Amino acid sequence: MSHRRFLVAFGRANVNKKGERLRVSNGSGSTEVPVRYLEALVCVGSANMSAEAINLLTLNRVPVYFMSKFGTLKGSLLPQTISSRNKNRLNQYGAFKNKRLKVACRIVIEKILSVERLYELNLSAAKRRVSKARSIEELMGIEGEVSRKMFDKFRENIAGSSLDFKGRSYRPPTDPVNALLSLSYTLAYSLALPLVLFLGYDPYISFLHSKRGTHASFCSDVIEPVRPIITKRLEEPINLKTFSEKDFLKSGKGFYLKKDSYNKFLNWFEGIKDEVLEGIKASLVGIGDSMR
Repeated sequence: MSHRRFLVAFGRANVNKKGERLRVSNGSGSTEVPVRYLEALVCVGSANMSAEAINLLTLNRVPVYFMSKFGTLKGSLLPQTISSRNKNRLNQYGAFKNKRLKVACRIVIEKILSVERLYELNLSAAKRRVSKARSIEELMGIEGEVSRKMFDKFRENIAGSSLDFKGRSYRPPTDPVNALLSLSYTLAYSLALPLVLFLGYDPYISFLHSKRGTHASFCSDVIEPVRPIITKRLEEPINLKTFSEKDFLKSGKGFYLKKDSYNKFLNWFEGIKDEVLEGIKASLVGIGDSMR
């Protein structure tokens, strides 16, 4: 298990360099961490970062993620904007033009296999339908049906918890469980982006998902087979009541994790991030193979 960690800066915290350490301070105190122990810096709210801190993080290839106070990813600072591994990009562009459906099928199959393994479901019929799919829209329909079956089992597995869950909803998440799912998937997406860039892929050329706005849709492709892992791992903290209603606030029609509870969430996510990263890497390898 890696000893590297996420460091969180809440609200209007100040982030500065102190030697080879990063110092985060606010009204309640300060934290210093050697930069070599950092996996990533997550800024929630309106943290102030010095130029020296940015330079230290960039030189040590530590990504920075900027989140809203409700946990929405606003942007990121990456140490390398694009990799020199142009062979992967050329394969990606060629595959998008000539065999997009084939690559999209591989992504959906990998997700189905992940759901079968983790939730002990027999999805042979869905796999047969994928092999016969003739459009991206058809594939998305199959993927949606598989996801619904996964969330049905997920709901059964957390039925004894104090948090209610009727089914997957987002934009906005309509209950605390959906808020946890959305935030977890967002962090996985955030972890996928630097890996995609490092390996030389174009984050905006996707096969299953469609690009919208600044959405790095290829990262959504990459994490699709990883979503079942995250969903399964969320069962434990929900059933153990690590999170309760008091950790969330309602804004309009949506539920969001409170700022004071976000560090608790990140501590949980740090415990699964190695598994998530390995899943992302395996997904990228599989997608890369199908492009050739």
